[in-house]
Parts: sequence; structure tokens; C-alpha cells
Amino acid sequence: MCKLAALMVVLFWLAPLPARADDGFRCGSGRLVSVGDGMKQVRDRCGEPDYVTTRTERRTVKYRYSRRVGNVEESVVEEREVEVPLDEWTYDLGASVFIRYVTFESGRVVSITTGDYGRK
Repeated sequence: MCKLAALMVVLFWLAPLPARADDGFRCGSGRLVSVGDGMKQVRDRCGEPDYVTTRTERRTVKYRYSRRVGNVEESVVEEREVEVPLDEWTYDLGASVFIRYVTFESGRVVSITTGDYGRK
């Protein structure tokens, strides 16, 4: 039983870790696309995306500021809801490669997620 437990621990440590969303990916040119890259960089490295979608996400943003009331300065926190436009580019790199979804905020990559195998 002890050998089995040791073998399981070894296999666990040798198993490949799943790719994190922020690790980036290599597209057809073999060049790396990472979080923080701009739209032009991604287009230059990977070409035109197969699909483009645009959506708006509502977020609550906290604003902190100080104000003086009489002789006392106080810190105030206000929350506001803002709309953030997001662009998502889809790259289908072929049937033997996972589809990549690249999400941009303000023209910069904020996340890269992996889908099913491609269809090309």
C-alpha cells in the first residue's frame, strides 16, 4: 500500500499542469501572444481572427477620495457602475489544436482562454 501511495504522488507531480488563462499561446507564426499585448501585435503575430465579438460588461468601481468637513478631513468611498467594452477574438488554429479566445479591454489582451479542438 505504501508503494502505491508513493507512485501516485510521483505521477501527480509528473502530470502536466493545465495551461493557465494568462500563460498565452503560440499561434500559426509560432510567436507568443500574452496578456498585455495590443490588438495590432496579436494581429501581426496571428493574422485576422476567425470570429470577432463585442460585448459590454457592467462593473462596480470604487472611488476613494478625501474631503474636508469643517476642520475634519474624512475619507469617502463611492461606488459607481460603469460599462466596459470588451472585444473577443477567436482563433481556430486547426483540428489538432485547441481554439483560443483572446479578450481585449481598451485594446490590450486581458485574458486568453482555451476552447475545444478546432474545426479547420
